[in-house]
Amino acid sequence: MAGKANKKKKKSKPHPTVRLKTAGRKTVKADKSRQSKGKPKPTTKAKSTRAATRTPPRKARDYKAGKNPAKARRKKESAAGKVAPRAGSKAIPLQAAPAPKPTSKQFAGAVHAYEMGIKLMYAEEYQRAIQRFNELIANYPDEQEIQASAKARIHACENKLHERARTVFRSADDHYNIAVALLNSGDFQEAAVHLQQALKLAPKGDHILYALAAANALLGNKDQAVSYLRQSIHYRPENRFQAAQDHDFQAVADEPEFRELIAPPEK
Repeated sequence: MAGKANKKKKKSKPHPTVRLKTAGRKTVKADKSRQSKGKPKPTTKAKSTRAATRTPPRKARDYKAGKNPAKARRKKESAAGKVAPRAGSKAIPLQAAPAPKPTSKQFAGAVHAYEMGIKLMYAEEYQRAIQRFNELIANYPDEQEIQASAKARIHACENKLHERARTVFRSADDHYNIAVALLNSGDFQEAAVHLQQALKLAPKGDHILYALAAANALLGNKDQAVSYLRQSIHYRPENRFQAAQDHDFQAVADEPEFRELIAPPEK
């Protein structure tokens, strides 16, 4: 029994290695605490000197509309016609803007003639446009700038006419379409030439015969105008009603033969 009691007493004793470990940990902690105690703590004076050296942050200005008093004041003064000089700048006296020169009647007439020529040019009536620009140059010699523009437009119209003359016409419709454009531009003689070419390619074309009658009426060839109109009505009787309202036949409107052609047929 005594031996068992001794064994129990031996088991209750702590292990020497555990003591060494715990003792070692305690000593390390103690050494660390001693080292920290040995270091001098930073004084509050260093913090205060750093704070003193820092520049205080500037307040951000509010530049929103209506919250900047200097800007609002300048806006009011500029609206009233008076601008206050800024600090350090010299005051500049305000000068009134020169009054615009009144446009003369001659200038307005030249502009109107120029615009009419431009409209004819865009309508591809180049011959009439050239005539209008030439009239402008003759009637308004003092308007140098407008005259220069008119001369440039004349040159462009002449180029268009040359291009049109170089175009190859293969069908009767090609000749007819160019003839209609020439009739509208006032070049009746050249239009009649193209209509003759179209008639050779399409001898029974009532629209070609009608255009030939109108071209000859505008040229003053009354007999030829009536003859072509008769053929046109023969192929298409409805053309007589169109001829009765067409201003191109004013030169032959009093001719008995023309009146007979445009009269409605008897039932």
